[in-house]
Amino acid sequence: MQTNHLFSFQRMLLLGKQSFIINKKLIGISLTGCTGILFLLLLFAQYKSHFIHWGNNSYMIVFTLLFFSTGIIYASFSFPAFRFKEKTMVYLMLPASSLEKFLYELIVRIVIFLLLMPVYFWLVANLEGIIVHSFVPELTNYKFSFGEAYSNMANQGRLKGWGELIFAQGILFVLIASFTGASHFSKSPLLKTMFTFSLILAGYSLFSYLLIKGFNLREYHPVHDRILFMDSENSAKASSAILSTLINLCLLTIAWFCLKEKEV
Repeated sequence: MQTNHLFSFQRMLLLGKQSFIINKKLIGISLTGCTGILFLLLLFAQYKSHFIHWGNNSYMIVFTLLFFSTGIIYASFSFPAFRFKEKTMVYLMLPASSLEKFLYELIVRIVIFLLLMPVYFWLVANLEGIIVHSFVPELTNYKFSFGEAYSNMANQGRLKGWGELIFAQGILFVLIASFTGASHFSKSPLLKTMFTFSLILAGYSLFSYLLIKGFNLREYHPVHDRILFMDSENSAKASSAILSTLINLCLLTIAWFCLKEKEV
């Protein structure tokens, strides 16, 4: 049993294989259902835009809403064995190290989702567009492209320099926060995670408001408009990017120690 404290890639693959065998029927049903729902959702959105006023930006709006909603829900189901005491004991007794279990959940719930969700949406969106266009010729902008959407954002200066890292860390934060909440809370992890972060945000906002009002910071103008070490927009973006990266790393650390605590 001492070897279970060491990381083994082969053992992690066996853990994934076992999980797939147990949940393959559920995965198939979920993918089929999601495909049908996405197809109908796109068709309804195109109908509401009279098919003519539909384009790549409209696809991106649907993708963004779907990506974050499904990503949050999917990540909040991490460590499903923790929802039941009996399954928790069986899961913790599996012949796999803590690192293998943690990395497996992290890869399945975040990494694979980030890689496959855009591909899945692109396939369904373009297939739906081709089918609908064959029946409704008015739908001329039925081809969806992530490259075009990225180029539009880049041309608007949203993904320039540190902006790319801020954008990436913002997406990761949503998924990692749900992942961390699932590792900590046993019952209703999504609701409790949202409530916890709401309290943190409300407390921080109240503290900032009292600080600004108490020290009259609105009337304070530092020399050369320098705030701490930030004296330009680029410095502010760099600080935000670094801070967001540290926050995500801290959340992953919390998730790791929550797993270790449950093992103890």
